[in-house]
Amino acid sequence: MAVAAVAPGVFTGKASGLVRSGLDRVMSPYSAFIYNLLTMGLILPWTYLWVPAPLPGGKLVWGILLATVLEIPIAFAYVALSTALPRSGGDYVFQSRVFGGFLGFTSVMSGFVIWILQWVALSGWLLAVLGFAPLFLGLGAILPNATLSAWGVWATTPNGIVTISIVNALVALLLLGSGFKNYVKFQYVMWYATLVSFAVMLIVLFGTSPEVAAQRLDRFALATAGVKDFFQGATAGAQKAGANLNPPFSLLATLLVAPIAWTSLQWATYSCEQNGEIKDARSFKNQMFIMVGSLIFTGILLALLAVGLEKAVGTQFVHAASAGFWLGTKEAQLAGFYLWPNIIAVAVAASPLVVILIGVGYILNSFQIVNNCYIGVTRIMVAMSLDRLLPEWFSRVHEKFRTPVNAHLAYFLASLPVIYAYNKVGGWILLTLGVTFGCGYVFTLSALAGALLPYRAPDIYAVSPGSNYRIGGVPWATVLGGLGFAFGGAMVLAFLFSKQLGVLGNWNFANFPKGVWAQIIAGAIIIVSALMYLAAKWAQQQRGINVEYAFKAIPPE
Repeated sequence: MAVAAVAPGVFTGKASGLVRSGLDRVMSPYSAFIYNLLTMGLILPWTYLWVPAPLPGGKLVWGILLATVLEIPIAFAYVALSTALPRSGGDYVFQSRVFGGFLGFTSVMSGFVIWILQWVALSGWLLAVLGFAPLFLGLGAILPNATLSAWGVWATTPNGIVTISIVNALVALLLLGSGFKNYVKFQYVMWYATLVSFAVMLIVLFGTSPEVAAQRLDRFALATAGVKDFFQGATAGAQKAGANLNPPFSLLATLLVAPIAWTSLQWATYSCEQNGEIKDARSFKNQMFIMVGSLIFTGILLALLAVGLEKAVGTQFVHAASAGFWLGTKEAQLAGFYLWPNIIAVAVAASPLVVILIGVGYILNSFQIVNNCYIGVTRIMVAMSLDRLLPEWFSRVHEKFRTPVNAHLAYFLASLPVIYAYNKVGGWILLTLGVTFGCGYVFTLSALAGALLPYRAPDIYAVSPGSNYRIGGVPWATVLGGLGFAFGGAMVLAFLFSKQLGVLGNWNFANFPKGVWAQIIAGAIIIVSALMYLAAKWAQQQRGINVEYAFKAIPPE
């Protein structure tokens, strides 16, 4: 595969405009490390509610650590790819240069560009339900203040969530449209606020016993929802609903915890989408720190949170809280929403300062999620546009702000109907797991691209740092990328076929097509993306341009 084998004029421009000089590489390796940590959602805790009820006997801590170990080979594959192809558009560039345009475009357009619109909506939901609601409910209960409590309840209503979600997406558009450097600066604020919030939550949980937690949760529930004896009532309600509050250890259930934890940890490599804007992105050491380092750091902290949660409220109540989420047990819900770890920490702390510190951290980490949706996807769209698979309009970069404003605007507008449907259309929210499925196969295919890089693109791999490293005579990228492909594939298949992992596992052909509508949507998105590629390729052929030449060269910066 010759690096220079490219037909004249195949790219839409000599450079994307994202990187004009070293000064435009505004994200340091430490900033990229932080970016991945925040993208993994350090304090966004669905694993802790999702696991216990559907997977009785599964151990949260061991499942989280297992997911971390299984993600490490994938992260290594991304290190190999990022040091060989340090370009913005990461996954699309990797896959299109190794597999060709059809698979690279179809995979990343369907799994990232389209599915991540659902993540934009989820970001607003997280901001409302895990950020503003606990903040106002907590302050309303402690001060006490009925108005603050009412604001907290409003933040959990469909209208409240839609409003907050749109404002959330709009503010992110304005921030990113003003220049990537401004986001990088504000990211430090989000990072340290998130870190403080997480640390406070750990201190509260590790410093609390189940007896104290029961008393304070009862007091909090009485103040916010008028419910008496909440702790005991939640436990009794969960048992009545069929939850097993004292299950024996189950190895299978513990193994199935890993794909759930992977919904967070799979994002350890997401900084590759803006590789062209990261300083010294070709450095093997830097990419190891950014991707493998952020993964291990986050995995350890998530496992610590699992230990602290069980320490604070006891194993039985953890299962009861999960019943409120998975089984819909009303007695195990508080003021209409679930007992997330931050809700429990706010309740047992009974301190306005703690409520504010935890609340602000959750608000800012939720806001960061919508930013990373825009950042990654717009860079992918720019790369696709440079390869002439999307209109040239998407790759235009604002001369003053040095950011792809057009792509940001297009993605914001595309997210609005998804935000509305996520909160207003019955059953739409259940497609949230489709994001893990869609993004999961992108990460898995990129791991395979890393494994095949030394053979499919030998000239590119030969000049990359670490190309001389071998394991048993085989390129290290091939060995670890192969392992990552196998592990990632197992995760994706688990989401397809395991009923305990939610929507994509609930096959019901007896009620076709309604019974398999999630699978139909997932398949349709892939088909639509493939047709988009074929249509773009045909349109360029009519102009005398063969887009296949683009995939035989390193894309321009």
